[in-house]
Formats: sequence, C-alpha cells, structure tokens
Amino acid sequence: VLPVVRERGRQVEYEVLVKANFSAKLSASGMVVTIPTPPSATTCRIKVSGAGKAKYHPEENALVWKISRLQGLQETSLTAVVDLAAMSKPAPWSRPPISLDFQVLMFTASGLLVRFLKVFEKANYPSVKWVRYMTKAGSYQIRI
Repeated sequence: VLPVVRERGRQVEYEVLVKANFSAKLSASGMVVTIPTPPSATTCRIKVSGAGKAKYHPEENALVWKISRLQGLQETSLTAVVDLAAMSKPAPWSRPPISLDFQVLMFTASGLLVRFLKVFEKANYPSVKWVRYMTKAGSYQIRI
C-alpha cells in the first residue's frame, strides 16, 4: 500500500495505491482498506481505478474500500477528495494509520510447507490427503 495524503486548505486529497506482491497464480480475497478522514469531514468525492468499490462512512470518520478479489502482481488505486467543514480554529488531525484486512489462499508468507502428514487413528478415520494453506492479515497498518 502506497498512500499519499495532501492537506490543502479546507480539503484533504488522498491517493492510495494497492499492489499485490505475490505470484500471479494466487489472489487476495475479501480485501477491506480503511482510510481515516479528519473528524471535520463533510463530503467526499471518490474515484476507484481498477478493482473494488469505495464509500465514505461519516460515523467511522473513514473511507472504506472493499475489493472482492485482487490477482497477484496486479495493482489498483483510489483517489479521493474530502471537503472539511469551515471552522474558525481548525482542530489538529492526528492522522491515524490506514488499516488493511485480506486473505490469500494456498500461500504461506513464511514459506513453510507440509511435506508429510501421517494420521494415527484407532477408529479408522478416513483422512483426506490434501493441505489447505491460508494467509490472513492479522493487524496490517500503514502510517500516513
């Protein structure tokens, strides 16, 4: 995730680029990118080029960008302009981090692979000779 945030008077401009740095054979699914906005935000104009849909949630003070599937080695971007309320004394904005949630099936970030698995079961349990790998983002945050 490569974020660029510019504060210009009563506007905040966002340019966020998401790149998938894994094999083209794999894909990330269920991606949710949460981009914080200032508490004084009133309206938002969003443009997504590539995959996904984005929406402004004023109750969370955030832009929520949902990408159902992103193929490996692809990238997608979001551009948004947030208008701020006119205030006599603007409150300082702490710029909380952007958070990202996703999962990648059949991928191990550590490279750990199961080569051999043997099941000892007295009840003649029918084992399936297949291992499913799934990488899920725990707490992935990017400072802006």
